[in-house]
Amino acid sequence: MGKIIKLISGRPRITGTAGKVANGLLFNVSWFAIILTQSSAVAVAITGVHLVVHFFLLGNGRAELKLIAIITLVGVTLDQLLFLAGVFNLAGKSVLAPLWLSCLWPVFATTSMHAFSSLQGRPLLASAIGAVGGALSYVAGTRLTEVEFGSPLWGPLVIGALWAILFPLFLKLAAHLSTTSDPLQSWEPAVRRALD
Repeated sequence: MGKIIKLISGRPRITGTAGKVANGLLFNVSWFAIILTQSSAVAVAITGVHLVVHFFLLGNGRAELKLIAIITLVGVTLDQLLFLAGVFNLAGKSVLAPLWLSCLWPVFATTSMHAFSSLQGRPLLASAIGAVGGALSYVAGTRLTEVEFGSPLWGPLVIGALWAILFPLFLKLAAHLSTTSDPLQSWEPAVRRALD
């Protein structure tokens, strides 16, 4: 265990523009891998690897872990409600959102303190980007998977409206948690204490 602690504490941490680019690339690779496989088992594995790599290279400790948990809970709940309401269906059938789709939420959540951090203090721009980017992401997802919009017109509009509200709220939460005083902001001290 001592070797692992030394590896973790001496890890290169990517910050600044390089960190944002690395975070964006990691997100996009994971997003495409999950979407293209549409496999729950593969998606869980990809999400696990994504989170480990993310926290190793970029992670902001407990505050970011809390953010990821909150965004994932909100997102998974929202997806289930959207499937139940008929905004989405799977291969023409009304079902619950598949697990592989739910795995996109923690992957997305890792971008809030990094790739999208420059939008944290710009709610109107974040809202516009959320509306357009959210709708386009879901449209791309429906073209690459068996998930379909219940209505090709209203589905993207509903998603755009939701993302116009949610995206700036997620970023505001990320900004708040980034500045919250946390003695374990970095997770290495917690690992050290747990292993002592």
